[in-house]
Amino acid sequence: MKMLGNSSKGLLPIQKRLLYRTCVLPIALYGFQLWFFKGAPIVKNITELKKMQRRTALWITGTFRTSPTKGIEAIAGLIPITLHLCKLNGRHHLRYTSIPPSHAINSLLDSQHAKNQAPYKTAMSKLTMK
Repeated sequence: MKMLGNSSKGLLPIQKRLLYRTCVLPIALYGFQLWFFKGAPIVKNITELKKMQRRTALWITGTFRTSPTKGIEAIAGLIPITLHLCKLNGRHHLRYTSIPPSHAINSLLDSQHAKNQAPYKTAMSKLTMK
């Protein structure tokens, strides 16, 4: 990514941010559901992701490495990685509540996750054909 732009020439900061959000984050967070759950030892994984996001924020903004992390993340337009993981995790759980009861994945879920949650407002079971 450093070859694509620096502070004086190359990609614009908005293009760098778009590259990070669309190409790097999905690859870095692929399979996060396997280690991001209650009771899992996630400190090491979160620390590595925070380091990655800090380096990216420095690259996007072109600031000095002594700049405060939260400030450069805000200027770069990146949400903190822990909040991003929580958002993705919430979407992941919503996806399970929106599948029909006869779906094969429901046989893999325990009863707490499969039946006790109300279906999402645009769940497949609530859609009707006209």
